[in-house]
Amino acid sequence: MIKIICIICLFLCSCHSYSDTGLVVWNYDDFIKREMKMSDIADEMTIIQPGSIDYKGARIVHASSFFLAGTEQGVLRYDKEGHFMNRMGAIGQGPGEYRRFYNMAINEIDRIIYVYCMDTSTLLSFSYEGNFLNKHSLQLPKKMAWKFYCLKDKLYFYYSIDVDDESLSYMYAITDTIGNLLYSKLDESLHFSSGNYPSFPSDHIGLFGDTMLVWNQYSDTIYRVSEKGEEAFAVWGEWDKRLTPAKVEKEECNQSMIISTIFETVNYYLCIWRPYDIRKNKWNYCFYDKASGKLFNSEGITDDLWGLPSVFPYNYYVMDGREYLECGYPTYKLLDAWLTSDDPKIRKQAESIDEEGNNVLIRIRLKK
Repeated sequence: MIKIICIICLFLCSCHSYSDTGLVVWNYDDFIKREMKMSDIADEMTIIQPGSIDYKGARIVHASSFFLAGTEQGVLRYDKEGHFMNRMGAIGQGPGEYRRFYNMAINEIDRIIYVYCMDTSTLLSFSYEGNFLNKHSLQLPKKMAWKFYCLKDKLYFYYSIDVDDESLSYMYAITDTIGNLLYSKLDESLHFSSGNYPSFPSDHIGLFGDTMLVWNQYSDTIYRVSEKGEEAFAVWGEWDKRLTPAKVEKEECNQSMIISTIFETVNYYLCIWRPYDIRKNKWNYCFYDKASGKLFNSEGITDDLWGLPSVFPYNYYVMDGREYLECGYPTYKLLDAWLTSDDPKIRKQAESIDEEGNNVLIRIRLKK
């Protein structure tokens, strides 16, 4: 008999520091069902088509005055308008080089860019200008952390839960900027018997100021991590999409939810989720309004402003005092939608896109 013990308030009894703030319970039955429109949340869009990004899955990391693109060419730096500035090292195995399994983070206080080599647990550091500075071995409890962030003078490494691994699962680890381990967090509330389990990601992270929101699939809990420690923030109430032993045993896990994106903004929380079954690839957009405490759920966001074929943000950041969401698109997808639009203003947007160029970044400015 497959057994999974999921403790909802896992951090309230085991975290190394937390506030007295109570959990926010998100009950799906309480959601207000409505169709969300882009005009409800945004007021401006900017099209960025960087010239050197030639890797469709490039990860974008933002600083206040530039952004990084993790590509097959290595880490590339661009100004806010998307003009290429310089490169950080290169793909390879020589000094100041890294293999393709890497992640990156920005230390704006010391003006340093870090490249985390996932398969070797090493850390490279570069100046903003691209000069190689140092290489350090990371004292991590486990290799291949899938998310990597720098907050102030600490580095945060987040792991996916591997339920087929009989050892306890690490949730995250913290090091200083030269790789010394400061703290690591085991999820001691999860216990698995031997057997085959679906792989549920548990590392969806949204940065907001000096905190990070992280989703844990096996406890249906959203928790906040900062230099003060971690605290459980919100939990999904009992509903039919909760991961349970029965759903694992009877292969009903395809109905369980997975979260692709979780963001915190000044006014709300945004959670993008769908059933685990890829055949039912219908993304839902859940908004939690901070002021009213109400939950809204929409099966997608209709772009009534710029005619985007779909809205699937993967970045949230603040630039010049304003909040932005960011989407990435292949050129053909945008052109197909814009060139066939009945709106002449939307058709004109297509003129700014190089049809033979690389993927386009859509910068969506949120309303104040």
